[in-house]
Amino acid sequence: MKKAFTLIELLVVIAIIAILAAILFPVFAQAKLAAKKTQGISNTKQTGTANLIYMADYDDLMPNGWSRRSDNSHRYNTIHPAPATAVLDGWEDPIIQSQVKAAWAEAIQPYMKNWEMMNAPGQNLSGFFGTPSGTYAAKVGILFNGLLSNYSATAVVQQSTVPMFWTGFGDTMMNGRSFSNPALRCDLSVATCVFNPSGHPQGGAANNHSAFYTLGGNKVWAYGDNRDSSAGGGGNIVTRCDSSTKFLRMGTAIQPATHQTADKDPYAYVTADGIGFAYWATSDDNCDTAPLNVGASRYVCFFRPDRRQ
Repeated sequence: MKKAFTLIELLVVIAIIAILAAILFPVFAQAKLAAKKTQGISNTKQTGTANLIYMADYDDLMPNGWSRRSDNSHRYNTIHPAPATAVLDGWEDPIIQSQVKAAWAEAIQPYMKNWEMMNAPGQNLSGFFGTPSGTYAAKVGILFNGLLSNYSATAVVQQSTVPMFWTGFGDTMMNGRSFSNPALRCDLSVATCVFNPSGHPQGGAANNHSAFYTLGGNKVWAYGDNRDSSAGGGGNIVTRCDSSTKFLRMGTAIQPATHQTADKDPYAYVTADGIGFAYWATSDDNCDTAPLNVGASRYVCFFRPDRRQ
């Protein structure tokens, strides 16, 4: 004789399944996040390796962080088409496209041969800025440290410390665009604009010699969220100048808390919405001792090529 389950027995089974699901689903989610983070580390590492090969062909000089116009003015605060053919609105001009191809994202592609690696899986795709050309548009979530623009790799004081690439717009990748973040303030129409530890990169008079950007609406963390412990510790992937790569906790001080040093975290604090932030721009290479020197000439300390810590 066959015996059917009673209603109570069925309810017990359902309850057990629900309990197991509640236990296992977060584990599965964490495993999925870990896999994405691992692939993001690999992609950022390969971007850095491609850049090292590029530099071997160019006298150990870092690539240009941005393009220059025909009058030698710098597009240091402009998101660039990626690749150069991805956007209209004047970018389709062959002369301008050749200028864009001199900037870092295009310059390292012959050594990389894969635009698809220029993001970290799990980043959200931004809307398209401008008018798409209808050709291929790369998804770029890995950014160049613009303080290294056209800088000699041999002049970097601590190659195992200074960031070269990172997931610099946090949880967001750009659609058909590339960028350097932070960037040098290259406001003059002069060809040369290179990090100068004791003054302006172009000999100008402004005190703040670099700029640090947010895309607008993006969280500062590529993975995790420091406002919510259940989401995992928030941070970004960083490839240093020696191509060593790891996930670093950053943006750990949530306003009104504030970091007083800048050697381990580029953000002095992150606003409660996870979007806005403050940072330390210093006039010397000492990023780890409070109070930081914020005198006459200032660069974002965490990214300074001459930082010692």
